[in-house]
Amino acid sequence: MTDAPHSVIAEDTGHGGLQILITAGPARFIADEPVSLGGLDLGPTPHDLVGAGLAACTTQTLRLYAKRKGWALGAVEVRVSHRRDITQKPVDIFDRTITLGGPLDEEQRQRLLEIAELCPVHKLLSGGATIATALGAAV
Repeated sequence: MTDAPHSVIAEDTGHGGLQILITAGPARFIADEPVSLGGLDLGPTPHDLVGAGLAACTTQTLRLYAKRKGWALGAVEVRVSHRRDITQKPVDIFDRTITLGGPLDEEQRQRLLEIAELCPVHKLLSGGATIATALGAAV
């Protein structure tokens, strides 16, 4: 099996703990869990990483749309948090708050809110995805 052009690699060296070395493109960083869950809190949790993907994709989608429209979009901040509510289906909830800077009128702001719903990661999380799993050779 060959790596896809945009593959992400997670490596557990087997030395114990929950610290995982992540390679994503040119970046390398540690994913971990809080101390209360057996980690050392050295990096984002897997749910944090999913939230980061949603926040980054939303921000990029808004920026690209505003640029295409010629709108004076200033700074954009997207905050995402994750929670679980076992009384709902699905139980995982990502709360997203979008703050838009710049001299936008109310119609533009509302349109950007609609566009946020169209970001590819939002659509992936909302619609689900197929995960094809294969076993690789032992390392």
